[in-house]
Amino acid sequence: MPGVLAHAQAGALRWWYPEVLAVIFGFCTVYFYLVGPVRERLGLADRIERRPMIFFTAAMAVMALAEATPLHGLSEDYLFSVHMLQHVLLTMVMPPLFIAGLPDWLVSYILRWPGMRRVLTALTRPVVALLAFNIVNAAWHLPYFYEAPLLTHWLHPVQHALMVITALMMWWPLVSSSRELPALSYGAQVVYIFLILLVQLPVFAGITFADSVFYEFYAQAPSVWGLSPLADQQLAGVVMKLGGMIVMLSYMGRAFIRWVQEDRRELGPAPHSKGLGGSHAG
Repeated sequence: MPGVLAHAQAGALRWWYPEVLAVIFGFCTVYFYLVGPVRERLGLADRIERRPMIFFTAAMAVMALAEATPLHGLSEDYLFSVHMLQHVLLTMVMPPLFIAGLPDWLVSYILRWPGMRRVLTALTRPVVALLAFNIVNAAWHLPYFYEAPLLTHWLHPVQHALMVITALMMWWPLVSSSRELPALSYGAQVVYIFLILLVQLPVFAGITFADSVFYEFYAQAPSVWGLSPLADQQLAGVVMKLGGMIVMLSYMGRAFIRWVQEDRRELGPAPHSKGLGGSHAG
């Protein structure tokens, strides 16, 4: 593929990305304007809750780590495995934090905007969300689509935006605190997460166990840390699967525990039975 090596060598490793930080600052400005002046003016809530703001700030910090640090330069010009770590941060770590940062009253306010209720209700249906994320994720890992954003820089933000949007759709049924667009029941969450992990297996297996390098771009990229292109690809598959699995299994375990606790509460306290030696004839 002509021009790949020249592209990689020309892209000096940058230590910060002010254009990305500007976008993140814009997100923060809009968010704090909504939870501050807009909330007060419209009487949407009595006070600002600290917990959602912490989650939102953490989500923006993860986005900055993925997109505005040397991770981005390494992923874009040198290492497939670092690119996969970037995708794990953007799709498995940032979205649940972002959704947890949206108070119920803020979601209710957004749903009042024309057309938003219909659109968000359709996009956050579990089947739609699960299929959308996994189809987009699988499609972007096809060699042509994966390398296009690496060679045409303006496509890279488009790729990441689509992955983040569909990841937010996928995570909504697990993390939402909205009464109008609620999360699934805990039992349904366990099944939903199992299906997510299941449908991701083909992409993971294809990348990890291939005996040749999928992406010519990374095959020609300058070597970093002594990793061969094939070893880098195998490491990328491990990062993809382990990163996603660790996060998903933690949510599955949380959902399962709460599911069991709910069942116990519904059943009520077990009746006390007398022991075999509890009474004696006089």
